[in-house]
Amino acid sequence: MNGPEILIPILAVGGFFASIIVWVYMHYSSRHRERMALIESGKDANIFEPTRRNRANALKYGIVGAMSGIGLLLGSMLESFGMESEVAYFSMTLLLGGIGLVGFYMLTNAKRHHEESDML
Repeated sequence: MNGPEILIPILAVGGFFASIIVWVYMHYSSRHRERMALIESGKDANIFEPTRRNRANALKYGIVGAMSGIGLLLGSMLESFGMESEVAYFSMTLLLGGIGLVGFYMLTNAKRHHEESDML
């Protein structure tokens, strides 16, 4: 590699890291400008705090993970009873994972209705 061909990997790696640095800078500077504009207009900047949403997401992922684990256990049991392993594991994991998502929806929906009835 002699001549200008040596510049191709150097520019590729340099351009990659430069684009990451520019993206991070733009992300944080625009976020700072948005927050300062909210503070200057007298509004609360707490809309950027995702603590409540993160708790709900952690609960959702926990329920889906636990139900998928139970689905794998039931798939193992179905395989020992003679069902094909791919069908047993795949169906039970998806079925119980979906039941976990529906259960999470029903739990949060009931909680939301309870909070709305308390407001009235």
